[in-house]
Amino acid sequence: MKVPRLFAASLLSYVLLVTLSSGAATIPVTSYSMNNGAHGAYDYRDFTYVPCNGVCDVTGAALSGGTGKLTDGVSPAASWYGYGELTPWVGWDYNQTNGLNPTVTFNFASSVTISSVSVWVDNTIGFGGVYLPSGVSIGGTFFPIAPDNTNPNPRGYTFPVGITGNSVDVQFFQTNGYPWVMVGEVSFNSGTATPEPSSLLLLGTGLIGAVGGIRRRINL
Repeated sequence: MKVPRLFAASLLSYVLLVTLSSGAATIPVTSYSMNNGAHGAYDYRDFTYVPCNGVCDVTGAALSGGTGKLTDGVSPAASWYGYGELTPWVGWDYNQTNGLNPTVTFNFASSVTISSVSVWVDNTIGFGGVYLPSGVSIGGTFFPIAPDNTNPNPRGYTFPVGITGNSVDVQFFQTNGYPWVMVGEVSFNSGTATPEPSSLLLLGTGLIGAVGGIRRRINL
């Protein structure tokens, strides 16, 4: 599978996210709980989740008491089809998960103060049924995500919040008409809230011509 140009474009997006988030300290996550992801052409379930308890490779299974792909420090540089079966993305398909927008509860060792939350999501503009989430709810506050039909790459968003507690719910809302939402990483920051990096991703629009040539027909 040839994806070098897509990888380069996505890597630029990753560098921008790291640059913008460097002023804040990351708060360690001790565990998170959720309903597991789904399986399509590849396995988008959280199969690295530990402890697995025999269900980390079961679609929609309840995971709790451990951590996995969402907090491993890896923000995927390529889209869902760039990795094959060992994809670092967790993906939920509403046709397989009873149409529910996935909610993940993140737990911390003690009460913490969160100034911002960063999420890494995939956007292939409907290719394979994958699109940006229409928004993210963090601790009950909804943050909309504007549709982007020009940049078919992974990207990061950092949302300013003011949350104190030992756990927080993060819910991802699937875009109407597109069954899949792909999440690669979630991190929690203390200190000064960082700006949303998506604005600087406009710098990568010149790479779209290079990316467009490698899109191909794949069914999830």
